[in-house]
Amino acid sequence: MSILLPPLALLVGFALLMWSAHKLVFNASQIATKLGISPFVIGVIIIGFGTSAPEMFVSAMAAIEGNGNLAVGNAIGSNITNIALVIGVSSLLMPLVVRARVLKHSLPRMLLATGLAWLLSADGWLSFLDGVILMSCLAGYLALVARLRDPDLEGEMPVPDEHHTVFTEFVWCVLSIAILIGSSRLLVWGAVEIAHFLGVSDLMIGLTVIALGTSLPELAACIAGVRNNSPDMVLGNIVGSNVFNALAVLGITALVSRTQVNSEALSRDFPMVFILSIVLIIFAYTGRRVCRIEGAILLFIYVAYMGHLIVGHMIR
Repeated sequence: MSILLPPLALLVGFALLMWSAHKLVFNASQIATKLGISPFVIGVIIIGFGTSAPEMFVSAMAAIEGNGNLAVGNAIGSNITNIALVIGVSSLLMPLVVRARVLKHSLPRMLLATGLAWLLSADGWLSFLDGVILMSCLAGYLALVARLRDPDLEGEMPVPDEHHTVFTEFVWCVLSIAILIGSSRLLVWGAVEIAHFLGVSDLMIGLTVIALGTSLPELAACIAGVRNNSPDMVLGNIVGSNVFNALAVLGITALVSRTQVNSEALSRDFPMVFILSIVLIIFAYTGRRVCRIEGAILLFIYVAYMGHLIVGHMIR
């Protein structure tokens, strides 16, 4: 097998994953709009699901193929990346306003979701029962969001496309899901092959390459929000994505396959994302915004964490 094949599979997998996730969200939103489904439901469920679709499909495929720690690393690493890199970069471009609803509801939920995922993993396993608990909490979270009508998680509502019928949009949704599954499998294969070639663990690849790749949509969306002078939406969207990652991504992983959680994830990575969540809450409560200095601190933490992972592997 050519040494260039796994990196090529990784790149092609990422490209197809992002494209198909975008197409799925767009066409599902179009169907919902044309059928008269509530804009709030479109925003919270369809768009909320869409931002975490890459993580969900990659983690499910990794769990199916017996690479559970890649799935765990993907979920934890994506949340670390979202807070430290995405919010860090976004707040460097423009200070992020923190809405009252984010302070009162969204940030505490993110911390609780992170803590629950850590607690359920503490015995070293993510079991089917753990998956049921996480997915049940996700259902409860969505019910709470629907009751409180949180605008920070709604996203931008689509304009109906009159050139395509509901059937056409449905066909595109089916094709998008098929491509998501195929690209996820391609990406996981490429990542595992690279990990084996470099002598690193599946967890390491999940925390770094896969987590960064699957967080690119959030990074792009947040930078676009800042450029469009809508920085107040950035934090709410990231917090919502992190809740989906902690509950849905790890929940689906546990439902698909009983997964052993690497001891390093329990002693290093879960504490990292939990501490980052607390740091973000502290930043958000001070002045009700995340300023450029705080963004620089978050970005520094991300660089230091990545450096620690890489150096830690090199000295083994």
